[in-house]
Amino acid sequence: MPRPFSAPSGSLLAGSVALVAVGIAVNTGLESPLRLLPSLLLTTLGIAGVANGARDYGVERLRLTTKRWWAGAVVAFIPYALVAAPASDSAAAVGDVFVGTTIPLVLEATAGAVVCCAVATTVLYGFASYGIHPGRPSPEERVLSDGGEE
Repeated sequence: MPRPFSAPSGSLLAGSVALVAVGIAVNTGLESPLRLLPSLLLTTLGIAGVANGARDYGVERLRLTTKRWWAGAVVAFIPYALVAAPASDSAAAVGDVFVGTTIPLVLEATAGAVVCCAVATTVLYGFASYGIHPGRPSPEERVLSDGGEE
């Protein structure tokens, strides 16, 4: 019987990243004191979706996926940094154009979502490189099943 979400699909990944971005946008954009719980719930569900989609990846594929997420995080952060924290007068003029719009919020949510997903895949890669992988026997169980007797 196939597991639900066993094959990572583009729509599952896009939906999971979108949930993380919405969670970050809710926390950043709302002024309500009740924003923390929905933000945390959406972010957690999105990161769980990304991790669930990558759980059957091998160590090498996780390494490649981690590199891609971090490259995407750098690319997503650059526009946000240019709008949110300009370092020169000309960059500040560009940033002032976007004041009062939702563009800085969208850029922050996008950059934050990609960084959160990069961290999630990095953790998965770290565990997998040490032999701890979801759905597979632990290193201790593998040693015990080998017998360890000479």
